[in-house]
Amino acid sequence: MSNTDILQKLASLTSEMSDQMSADQMRLFNEMMSKKLELKLAEEAFFAEVGQQADEDESVSESLRAIRAIFNDASYRLSGTETVLLASYYKLLEGSEETDTKKLNVLLHSHHRKPANTTKIVDTLAKKELMEIRSDGLHAHKQFFLTNTGQKQAADLLQQLSSAVGGERLSVVD
Repeated sequence: MSNTDILQKLASLTSEMSDQMSADQMRLFNEMMSKKLELKLAEEAFFAEVGQQADEDESVSESLRAIRAIFNDASYRLSGTETVLLASYYKLLEGSEETDTKKLNVLLHSHHRKPANTTKIVDTLAKKELMEIRSDGLHAHKQFFLTNTGQKQAADLLQQLSSAVGGERLSVVD
């Protein structure tokens, strides 16, 4: 049945019903239909949000898998900057909006990708406004987070590296 047919039938039935209903019954019927409409709209919004979150979760999972694959593949010849940028993005995708150089070192060391001086690279990325440093103790590990620009740069880098096919994948940031 087409939408036009449904609407015509609904209009006809509503007209017949209204002739048989009192004003109070019509008011109650109107309230009931308004509540049903609110419920239907809320359900649609809820299911759209749940579907969107599921899509976002899958996208995040795919990005995490891609970063792990890049770290574990020796044919990716990453610079220290790329390594730290991707590792910071990895931590962000895991849910850590803010991280520190010690956590980054542990992650990178577990993939045999730890650069010579993570702290110096973080400083350099902060100067390029890709990161913002929260604490800057002389001998302490620095706390930092990726800026919006840093997140975009990391996502772009991941895309470039993920789409590289065959051969050695050379540095693209430095």
